Amino acid sequence: MREAVYLHRAVIIFEGGSTSQHPLQQQILRLRHAVTLDNLVKYQQSGAEEVVLATDHPDLAREAARLGVRVRSTQTGRDHGLDETHSCGAAMAHSPGTAAKQYFHFGKVLRQVVLEAGADAVLYSSGAALPLISQAEISWVLDTVAKYPPCVVVNNVQSVDLAAWNPASYITRIAPPESDNLLGWLLRDAGMEQILIPHSAAIHFDLDTPTDYLILRLSGQAGSRTQQALNELDWPMGQLQAAADLLASDLPEIALIGRVGTSVVEHINRNLRVRVRVFSEERGVKALGRDADGSAVSLMADLLEDVGPVRFFQRLASICDAVFFDTRVLFAHRGRRVSESDRFHSDLGRVDAIQDPWVRAFTEAALASPIPVVLGGHSIVAGGLWVLADRAIAKLNGGTGVAVAGGKRDGSCCAGSAACPAGTGVLPERLSPGRERVRIP
Repeated sequence: MREAVYLHRAVIIFEGGSTSQHPLQQQILRLRHAVTLDNLVKYQQSGAEEVVLATDHPDLAREAARLGVRVRSTQTGRDHGLDETHSCGAAMAHSPGTAAKQYFHFGKVLRQVVLEAGADAVLYSSGAALPLISQAEISWVLDTVAKYPPCVVVNNVQSVDLAAWNPASYITRIAPPESDNLLGWLLRDAGMEQILIPHSAAIHFDLDTPTDYLILRLSGQAGSRTQQALNELDWPMGQLQAAADLLASDLPEIALIGRVGTSVVEHINRNLRVRVRVFSEERGVKALGRDADGSAVSLMADLLEDVGPVRFFQRLASICDAVFFDTRVLFAHRGRRVSESDRFHSDLGRVDAIQDPWVRAFTEAALASPIPVVLGGHSIVAGGLWVLADRAIAKLNGGTGVAVAGGKRDGSCCAGSAACPAGTGVLPERLSPGRERVRIP
């Protein structure tokens, strides 16, 4: 294995976007800020030489600056009302431009922030991504990206939540992407080897929907700021609690519908006595733009329309004990457009707040099902389900909270060695620019 040389490694976190005065959106915004701040502390303690937050949210900027994080405003033509040097000593850098409402382009702003940092290697993530990632896993990513240049380390091949690359200057070799989904692919196509972080709940769990936050609350593993914010929620937990508890029972039949991740199914099959019925479709729908261009097609949506939502859930209840349903594929079916408000209210079972009649009828039928039906986005059949599986494994192990490593109930593995981060028992893989998959030596 090559020895790492000293590098200036910068962690760059993006968190921002439009805000709303709607109470539900305000709750989610507070949660995202809490997760971002908890993650920033972990990144500060992981060995990175610099941590940068790029945001257009003034309150979050102030809190991050108090932590000693360098804050880079993504607001064009205006700042956060902070002095150029914050009272806590964190410098504020302001993005160029004069138009107060200039269109935000993720890739162009990312390139600017990376070049401004002047780092040799960069770790990028969004603020509320990977809320359970450990300092050990972050340190492993930073060490790995230092040892294998030119390389890009990602948590997910199809749609990244975290990407670290070295040399950082490779950001200038790619066309600036509209979003971070394809960042790993673009850097790989620019000539970098792609290294996959070993599978774990922490590496795959992301926060996009209300259900994801409820899973985080149920896990009991959130950071201190996040846990406080979660405890203030009045969102219903009944359906999720019932379905999650079934994972620790003996041979329940569990239906997984939507963009089901193969790795989480393998994890469940290895470690739990659960029979899974997998109905997987439209994986990569967002990264490929199939939801935006109307080309997404769902067989389950066709079946729903043929038999109606009530009969659909009656049939599901006749063959399984619980359902984890990624509804976003349904909501993108054949060009259907469902507002974020309706999606989130559907997740929470707030039927009266849903404006779309089809979504309202679907959600009402799901709630009326005799079995627990958990509605959400991609995470409910991927990273979020992995968190729930680890919770069930811990219950079966006597409530110790020890996740199964490498498929062994005794947890024996390489115990977080340099080759295997955080004791996952799974060696990472490298994908060369020529797309040959090889193990890290």
